[in-house]
Amino acid sequence: MRFRSGVRAVSRRKRLTGAHGARPSSNQGLKVAAAIAAPLVVAIALIALVAANHGGGSTPSPNPSSTTTVTASKAATAFQTKVDDAFKPLGDAIKVFLPKANDFEAGKVTPADFKGAVDVALPEFVKARDAVAKVERYKPHPAVNTYFFDAADFYVETARIYGVASDPAADSLRAQLNLAARRLRTLGDRIYDRGRAVLDPTLYGASSQDVELRPPTEVPDWVAEGMGAGPPLAPAPGPAATSPPVREATCAAGVPEPCRKEESTGKWESRVKQAGFPRAPDVARAVEELNADTLGKLAADFDDKTRTLLAAPDPKKNRERAAVAGLGLLTDGEAARLAQVAALLPPGDARTRLQTVARRALVVGDDLLETKLGFKKSGLPKTLLNDSGP
Repeated sequence: MRFRSGVRAVSRRKRLTGAHGARPSSNQGLKVAAAIAAPLVVAIALIALVAANHGGGSTPSPNPSSTTTVTASKAATAFQTKVDDAFKPLGDAIKVFLPKANDFEAGKVTPADFKGAVDVALPEFVKARDAVAKVERYKPHPAVNTYFFDAADFYVETARIYGVASDPAADSLRAQLNLAARRLRTLGDRIYDRGRAVLDPTLYGASSQDVELRPPTEVPDWVAEGMGAGPPLAPAPGPAATSPPVREATCAAGVPEPCRKEESTGKWESRVKQAGFPRAPDVARAVEELNADTLGKLAADFDDKTRTLLAAPDPKKNRERAAVAGLGLLTDGEAARLAQVAALLPPGDARTRLQTVARRALVVGDDLLETKLGFKKSGLPKTLLNDSGP
């Protein structure tokens, strides 16, 4: 399959760990392990980037909970095509930009040269974001538009973070800024996949008896995925998993452990409300005050409590609701972490730009967190996401 942007989707016979493509079952008589096609933004480079971050070790794949014969509707397929068309400028630009970003993180590209790459890519990312915003509403599930737009915005914000990382003022914090860019890019990927999960019922189902899916978890664990913040922002994180965590099937008859348990919607909602997450208005206030200690504590609180929440069961027959909530909580936590970095930068343009990225992340969090669950809006205007500058 090839996206309309010309970016090839990750083969279903390759693994996200960066291992070589699995051999067809006709040669081995064995079930093939495969990953769900990556979002548009990482269709070419994700395998190499994940391999660089995690190594090429293998992980046993979970058995799919079922093989579904349900297919995407004509309306959903047509809508996805429109979204792919809107992402085309980003898809074209990413073929050059992501390898440059990888080289920049590895110290193979100077900050000055990489800034040039950011300056070229950012307008194309913005063009794609604005095109996604104009895609007509998907009436069967309007939240899908929000997911794709928020993902597109996070790809824009990722480029902006890299722009700050290339600034001379960020020399001492460059490693942490690179991690922040990866985290926001990952959040964009997983938010994008929430839209795909709505449009395509087969996203997490095996396409045949010869294929096992190895999709990533809906909500990332930063430490396990090798992206945990470290000094001077936080204590050194623990070791990353030897291979990226994979999505576990929902527990059901015939599904082996490990699997995701479920509980009643009421119990799950009560668990979320009682978790005591920081409130978005308090995070917004801290972003304005730029107190590094306060922001670091907020970020750590979001990470720890989200990890605890995700270790508990999902709401019955509504796993996607838990996924969206988890992504919203990590988004607010990332807003605090970005502002923490900004607080440690010297006063000037780099600090101002990064602080604004933190504000925009909070606005995306507003899109993902339900007020029904006791979450408050940040109070920041959604128009922040219309910015087109660096």
